[in-house]
Amino acid sequence: MITQEESRRIHERILVFDGHNDTPVERVARGEGPFRWMERDTEYDMDVPRMREGGLDGGFFVVGNGAVANVWVTLERTLAQVDAHPEVFQVVRSSTDVEEAHAAGRIAVLLTVEGAGRWLEGDLDTLNLLYRMGLRALGITHGEGGDDPKLLQGSASAFGACTDADREEARRDLKGLTAFGREVLRASNELGVVTDLAHVNDRAFYEVLELSSLPVTMTHTAVFSLCPHWRCMTDDQIRALAGAGGVLGIAFAPMFIDREQPTVERLVDHVIYVAELVGVEHVAIGSDFDGLGRSTKPVVPDVSRLPELTHALLARGFSEDETALIWGGNFQRLLSRTIDG
Repeated sequence: MITQEESRRIHERILVFDGHNDTPVERVARGEGPFRWMERDTEYDMDVPRMREGGLDGGFFVVGNGAVANVWVTLERTLAQVDAHPEVFQVVRSSTDVEEAHAAGRIAVLLTVEGAGRWLEGDLDTLNLLYRMGLRALGITHGEGGDDPKLLQGSASAFGACTDADREEARRDLKGLTAFGREVLRASNELGVVTDLAHVNDRAFYEVLELSSLPVTMTHTAVFSLCPHWRCMTDDQIRALAGAGGVLGIAFAPMFIDREQPTVERLVDHVIYVAELVGVEHVAIGSDFDGLGRSTKPVVPDVSRLPELTHALLARGFSEDETALIWGGNFQRLLSRTIDG
């Protein structure tokens, strides 16, 4: 059995790149400006001291997610922190930036927006502007959908427990991408912006895979067969995503992992399931830190505890190389095939 000390050494060697955290938008939502994330604050799941303790090397940082916080304010406050602390942060504009940041001991910040319809307002120039400002990933939706032509999907996404029959009906009957959604997907492909399918409805999910010229991701999700929730991916979806070269991130949201026992061991069950179904090259970690609300504790309680997940992965039989793929290598490969142009 591998020891905690051996696991920690491996954790420190590999790239630890998280697929999703809401720390920037949550700080804006709570009225924090400028950000105080250089200070330890256990009211949040993440701050820089605990990022260092947990060995976080970078990830997707959300600067817009629908109605929670203004994207322009959040983007400015995030970039201001990068400018103020260049020894700590580096904005990711290419996959080599992730490598450079890791080698230099900086935290690689990949700027992303979900609930894009609210902020693009039906205008592709806004996407181009966000790209100029460093945005490299875009979520189709934060669950919203409807007849508004500025939205990217035509039907809203459900949330909560569901059945196989519910998923089949949704795939058949919901409205998928809107005309503007298809325009945004084409523009994202041309720019080299990662398309994130988290929160998307089942009809739109398959439409994106059919239309996208680049691999896509589902940054924070889990396995429907292990926990039947709308936000979890069915086996068919996992196979389709993998077949298109995509990567899914297992989230720390307890309601996605197990309604009765949402433990780290159960979270690893989800990782193993995906690895056995489609290969370890398609599974990653997307924590959703600071995105679950103050009353919900993530399965991995905060960013300083990430080495515990590494230990659990290694103890369940993943090799160091496989663990490195899960923690960062798979997202790094996705970035090399998308944002590098």
